[in-house]
Amino acid sequence: MFLAQLSDMHFRSRGARLYDFIDVNARNAEIINRVNALTERPDAVIVTGDMVNCGEPGEYRLARHILGQLNYPLYVIPGNHDNKALFLDAFSGLCPQLGQDPENMAYAVDEFPVRLLFIDTSVTGASWGHLSDFTLGWLEDRLSRDDKESYVFMHHPPVAFGSAQMDPIACRNGERLLALIERFPQLTRVFCGHVHRMIATQYRQALICSAPSTVHQVPYLHTDPRPYYSLEPGAMMMHNLVPGVGLVTSYHSLANYEGPWLYDPRTSCPGEGC
Repeated sequence: MFLAQLSDMHFRSRGARLYDFIDVNARNAEIINRVNALTERPDAVIVTGDMVNCGEPGEYRLARHILGQLNYPLYVIPGNHDNKALFLDAFSGLCPQLGQDPENMAYAVDEFPVRLLFIDTSVTGASWGHLSDFTLGWLEDRLSRDDKESYVFMHHPPVAFGSAQMDPIACRNGERLLALIERFPQLTRVFCGHVHRMIATQYRQALICSAPSTVHQVPYLHTDPRPYYSLEPGAMMMHNLVPGVGLVTSYHSLANYEGPWLYDPRTSCPGEGC
């Protein structure tokens, strides 16, 4: 199993820019083309929320058009910037597992050696997240069926990461997910977005890790709560299930840079005695 995780793409309507100067649409279109061109091809692409910035119909039309160019299965969940009904209408064709109920989006993917569980933590009109009784009941039911190793994908982190800016708008009842981690040892990973930076921590047997944004990031400051953002290069995460080891997660920069080149020992250290 080899998965690519994107997050917080914040598409705008055609011709509009994020904060009036960031061309997120062009950048995201470039990223989709780069993912399609990967030499080592993922089994699927996951987007963990905040697909668009303002929840507007025009944003979803453009996001659907660009993400529809992916040459991989696509698994998505909404974030706090998303309009649930418009999100479902835009992406149910690309990700039919979403179902038909915009208020209760939760689905499982069982085709891999591990189970992938996708849940919606967004609350209409709020920046912070919440796990509904439906979602928690659905998770408990799925985890109770067998002991297959399972990973949860959600938008809001269920724990405080120590970010003065982002912790106040994390998942407000994340402790209820932590209680499921305590009960079900097969739940070993929780992957989220929202914080616009790769941050990882451990709770019991579960690694909890956030993905960076594809375009703009949030500085990690633990005392200054002011709402900063930066154009630190976008990135994605790759999740590789390595035989005999388990899941290995790596950070892949989406900056434009030279290379890669093949290593050649003749040029690495050409002098005598190297």
